[in-house]
Amino acid sequence: MSTWLCVEVTLLAGRYHGRRPGGEEAEWPPAPHRLFSALLAAAHLGTRTLEWSEAKAQAFRWLEEIDPPEIVTPHAAPSSPFTLSVPNNDMDVIAREWVRGKEGKKPSELRALKTLRPQRIDGDATVRFCWRLDDSSASRGHAELLCAEARYLHHLGLGIDLVVGGGRILTQIEKDALPGEVWIPDPRGDSARAPMRGSFDELVERHRAFLERVSGKRVSPPTPPAVVRGVGYRRRAAGEARRAHAFVLATAEGAMASFDAKRALHVAAWLRHTSHLAAQGLGLDELFTNSFVCGHGADDSTKARRFSYVPLPSIGHAHVDGRIRRVLIVEPFGDPDPSAPPVVRALAGRGLIDEHGEVKALLRPTRRGEDEMKMIRQYVAPARTWGSVTPVLLPGLDDRRSRKAAGLVLKALGQGGFTTPLAEVSVQAEPVFAGAAMAREYVVAEHLRHWPRVHVIVRFAERVPGPLVIGAGRHSGLGVFAALED
Repeated sequence: MSTWLCVEVTLLAGRYHGRRPGGEEAEWPPAPHRLFSALLAAAHLGTRTLEWSEAKAQAFRWLEEIDPPEIVTPHAAPSSPFTLSVPNNDMDVIAREWVRGKEGKKPSELRALKTLRPQRIDGDATVRFCWRLDDSSASRGHAELLCAEARYLHHLGLGIDLVVGGGRILTQIEKDALPGEVWIPDPRGDSARAPMRGSFDELVERHRAFLERVSGKRVSPPTPPAVVRGVGYRRRAAGEARRAHAFVLATAEGAMASFDAKRALHVAAWLRHTSHLAAQGLGLDELFTNSFVCGHGADDSTKARRFSYVPLPSIGHAHVDGRIRRVLIVEPFGDPDPSAPPVVRALAGRGLIDEHGEVKALLRPTRRGEDEMKMIRQYVAPARTWGSVTPVLLPGLDDRRSRKAAGLVLKALGQGGFTTPLAEVSVQAEPVFAGAAMAREYVVAEHLRHWPRVHVIVRFAERVPGPLVIGAGRHSGLGVFAALED
């Protein structure tokens, strides 16, 4: 079981005034580099400088090189802005004037207007930074030393953000039980400053430069920290929407075409083949066509960044037949690829072509206000409770044990890019929606037939936007979910 170093910081006034570099934007949650700097300052507070040791230096160097922490925060909201008239930190300017023999302004005359808009913190006002520890005794020793140093934390953010600090080592169960919102490192999140190799040495040098900033007739204030790395953070419970493009399957006469949902794999393959032809017709880069459009990649990360082809069986009332009349082409999580929209636009009016070269249906883009949008919204609108319409291929053998199957559903959600915590999960062989079939009746690719097929109901802690598609067949028509009424 994993263990975690947890440094806790309680904001005594229930406010946090920290801002991002440049001072224009509020910073929430507090950046890891800010805590790193505050810890180092606490270690040199007053006579504690005499207690500094090489062991402490090694602990800080260890902390700057391990993976960025998860951050657990109470709920925070921006409060109303207010303006203060504060002393301006420009004594170096006055000192230069005095050196030249000029009278200059008096220190009491140096005032500046500063607008603040702090974060108002609810609950216990405690922010917790959690680093995962490895099994080595050295890591444990560094963590225990930093826990002791955290007791001397006195501020975080601006100088007016007084805090009480502490540290402890938690088990995975204890860490999961921490109250508040969990922020996880994720390139898709807002960038925050975190320490990196060299951050400790830079801060030590900046402190020395501050103490020696006046030399003869010259004042040399230290420069802002530069040895930092940008780490994206996003709230773990925040669902992230992906761009999805909807089409109706039509006959040459303009009526709706339909296909058996148990053969969703085939419909997805036809759609992928048509998209491949469209990309080739546009003369797009061959690497983009092979990886993004067709899903061929050298590793899992490359294979994950691709179109997902999602047939949508008809659902929504007791007498529906569950046949496929609509499809989605879903872009991956992350930054959009500029070559994707031209491929989608080129599909309008094209035919779905099967393995024999026969046109099975025509692709017609949906239009706002049309009746088919009511059906599509069940697959894309945010919801807390979702049920599988086509079965999920679990990413492992469940040994016919429901608890193990539930764990594999969690794994499939993570592989699919969904990080919102679950409140409940149910696994079954029977269909969730009217018109669907037993999980074992759906066609599966030959190389995936050994994986269990199950229907799943999941209830998230918060509303999650669709499309929700998970499991080993998530790019080819299996593991497609629709919203259930809460």
